[in-house]
Amino acid sequence: MRKLFLNKPLVLAVAFWSLILGIAPSNSFAMPTDSAAYFSPQTSRQMTIDKIMTVFSRPEARAHLMLMGLNQEELRQKLSGLDDRQLTEVAGQADAARAGGDGLGVVIAILVIALLVILIVKLADKTVVVKD
Repeated sequence: MRKLFLNKPLVLAVAFWSLILGIAPSNSFAMPTDSAAYFSPQTSRQMTIDKIMTVFSRPEARAHLMLMGLNQEELRQKLSGLDDRQLTEVAGQADAARAGGDGLGVVIAILVIALLVILIVKLADKTVVVKD
């Protein structure tokens, strides 16, 4: 048991993993997101429009807008013409589109799991043999 805890590659791997986890920034803030409107000069409506525009500023969304014959300024004008209920619906759909992401997180998670399995197999001095 003592030999396991004094294993230099294992200690280095755990230290490296702790370093990686410690570097990642935290997205938590002290104030709720709804209270940001009280501290910001922007109105809630303008914040909603800005949130929608960030989704439509991605390259694939911009290409789709160009196919429809719209640019960023025309989209902002059309969003300003919507009432609050319609604007909230569009913001919800924009959040749903952004939540889908591009799958990069899934690929990274699979790679990390594969690397951990390889590390565990190497540390255990086991070999994997595939027989036909």
